[in-house]
Amino acid sequence: MTLLKAAQSLAKEKNIPCQISLEEKMGCGLGVCLGCAVEVADGGYEHVCKQGPVFDSNKVII
Repeated sequence: MTLLKAAQSLAKEKNIPCQISLEEKMGCGLGVCLGCAVEVADGGYEHVCKQGPVFDSNKVII
């Protein structure tokens, strides 16, 4: 289990607000290359370089 996933799980379990940084997923910085696309809880995708790099931990699927 990655550190981000562990933090996400603990925050959810303890009902603690948590934000995570996914800046390592940034690619071109414009969202064109799709290297930064991350799956979100509503079934869609968001681009780390455009909507992030910091996300609510409940929103992102790690």
